[in-house]
Amino acid sequence: MNSKSKNICGVILAGGKCSRYKGKNKAFLKINEITFYDKTKYLLKDLFEEIIIITNCIENFPDDKIPKHQDFIKEIGPLGGIHSALANARNFDAVFITAIDMPFLNAEIIHKIVSVYNQKKSDIIIPIIDGNLEPLTAIYSLKIFNKLNEYLKSTDNFSIRSFFKQVNTEFVEFEATLSNKKAFCNINSQSEYDKYIEAAT
Repeated sequence: MNSKSKNICGVILAGGKCSRYKGKNKAFLKINEITFYDKTKYLLKDLFEEIIIITNCIENFPDDKIPKHQDFIKEIGPLGGIHSALANARNFDAVFITAIDMPFLNAEIIHKIVSVYNQKKSDIIIPIIDGNLEPLTAIYSLKIFNKLNEYLKSTDNFSIRSFFKQVNTEFVEFEATLSNKKAFCNINSQSEYDKYIEAAT
């Protein structure tokens, strides 16, 4: 992917419930004086022709001309954010999803996921590292939107993994190096913040 991807929309999932950590919205925690939000935004802007933000706290974000959308179906977790991302990216073939609390995600990993999608054209491309699935750093094709929409209307099981078997899901393995494991790390606890963020500043 030597130029910006035009067929895939970059999407930041920024919390259906305005996730807070250490008294702040996690989007605005900082690493080396840059917020998680800005770090993720600049990363995706370098790789995708268009990016959008999915958040139910639009008023908390700066007016930076990045389109921001709420969940259409609230209180169902990340699957609701993925549904909203697909609904708001109808001019694209697919969306690349990443969570706001993954400040060490890098372009190399995204390149690999996008490359697999462009080769396979599967409905969903999910990374695996050290035996763990990473559905919030993944690609979801617009082809699944109608099926996802119907699924959400007919179930009370809103785990992302529960939807995988409904469509053609491809898995891409990443070597469990320290660098890769760090890239896929979500900052959800004091220990993770201490280990990764404060160590990097």
